[in-house]
Amino acid sequence: MLLTEIRRNQKLAAKRNPMYDRNRFAKFLIYLFTAFWAAYLILIGVTLPIAFEEGFPTMEPYDVLNACLPGFLFIDFLLRFLFPTPTQQIKPYLLLPIKKQQLINVLLVQVGLKAFNLFWLFFFVPFGAMTVVRFYGVTGVVCYALGIWLLMVANAYWSVLVRTLQRRHIAWVLLPIGCYALMAIGGFFYSYVSDFSMALGETLIQGKILAYLGILVVIALLAFLNSRVQMACIYSELNRREKMPQVKHAGRYRFLNRFGLTGEYMKLELKMIFRNKAPRKNFQMMTVIIVLFALALFGMSHTEEATWFTLYLYSIYCFTGYAISILSRIMAYEGAYLDGLMMHRDSLLHLFRAKYYVYCLLLLIPLACLLPSVIWSNCSVCMLVSQLVYTAGVTFPVIMLIVYCF
Repeated sequence: MLLTEIRRNQKLAAKRNPMYDRNRFAKFLIYLFTAFWAAYLILIGVTLPIAFEEGFPTMEPYDVLNACLPGFLFIDFLLRFLFPTPTQQIKPYLLLPIKKQQLINVLLVQVGLKAFNLFWLFFFVPFGAMTVVRFYGVTGVVCYALGIWLLMVANAYWSVLVRTLQRRHIAWVLLPIGCYALMAIGGFFYSYVSDFSMALGETLIQGKILAYLGILVVIALLAFLNSRVQMACIYSELNRREKMPQVKHAGRYRFLNRFGLTGEYMKLELKMIFRNKAPRKNFQMMTVIIVLFALALFGMSHTEEATWFTLYLYSIYCFTGYAISILSRIMAYEGAYLDGLMMHRDSLLHLFRAKYYVYCLLLLIPLACLLPSVIWSNCSVCMLVSQLVYTAGVTFPVIMLIVYCF
């Protein structure tokens, strides 16, 4: 009952948010982007077995994919940094007569039951239907999908643990870096990781109980560690004493003074992105996603199978990333001082102009990430420049206009 009650409260909190109506277009973009990627994963899952059969004629396609499972788990680990931790969600319930340990357990159960844990099945189920079903039938595909789901649940708990520890001290970032560095060394030089993941994937396809029990033990261990860490973080928050604020010299962006009022709003936008928690987190995570897309584009541009449309599509993802993550929430973060803006003449015009200039400047980041694809691979300079100009001249104004109107 506590699980359903907390879920109901979360839905009511989202609907009663003053920015609920304002963020409808942003949610529409997110849903559209998710549906597009689901269809894209299905397409890759159907076509990839043919490429594996041609590239690795001595191996079965599902064995090749199972050897790459650590890479999928790493990408999934990075994407989960967009989600809040249970410590952030438990704060509204601290004053209620409910045991904190029970609340933590319920929120951890929510982490395991998230729909995002099923997202990668859009890729693995079509892939299994094309390869696994020939040898193990439909039962093999079902067992394979169940095993992948359990791996994603374990990865979710691992991600929550790392993110919670990282919030306590930045030094905990060394934990995932060390783990994935050891996995990379073991995979590239000694093939231990790829051999183990290949064997694990095959046992999951065969439906062996020991493989599922092993993953469940890992999930239980990670859930137990998360429970202890979350409790420690909560008591640390409750017992923390506020320190006297220390004056820090923040960036003043004096070079923007020459632009007058527009320059002042550009300073405000830059400080909002780099100093406020939510915009800064969106900016950091979108930067990671842009780098991943740039690396994927760099790898695909070396292959002969890469088409012009595929390269163009990946460049679109890179250039429009910041607009989708931050600019689609236009006037949402400004709610705290919107009344003050409305009292000044032409303030909104200067504000929108400043936002447009700032996000045009941020296009230099994806441009720098895509330059290796131009220098050392088959990506066209004209395509890159045209996409940059189109994003700045058409995409940004359209997003700002539609989001503000809705």
